[in-house]
Amino acid sequence: MRAYLPISHDDLATFLNSGNMKVDSILAPTPFYVGENDDLDEEEIEYLLSLEAAQAALDLRGSKKAPGIVVAIELEPTQVNEVNEKSVTLNSDLTWAQVQCALLLFPDDEELIWFATQEIALNLGEWK
Repeated sequence: MRAYLPISHDDLATFLNSGNMKVDSILAPTPFYVGENDDLDEEEIEYLLSLEAAQAALDLRGSKKAPGIVVAIELEPTQVNEVNEKSVTLNSDLTWAQVQCALLLFPDDEELIWFATQEIALNLGEWK
């Protein structure tokens, strides 16, 4: 299941360096969320969740010019502890190997900018 984690620049740097991160809750396409949006396909639902995560990430920025940062995570079914309306709680740490990409939302933009996993370390210094 693809899930979306709003994250601060510093937490992303720590996650990248340590290779794992404890997260209590993460946005995910739960059965409740999918049911409420049954007129949308899987891709549209994931896009909506990524936009919600990006809006939340704007509150985690270190400066007004920095982007909101979201990492897309591929969750293992065994990691899911509890299913909520549009998020799941986890019973184990996330690993860097689960990161699929980074999504950035700059202030006053409406479009997310996609970065491949291998591009995150190369560009992280510019996202502060």
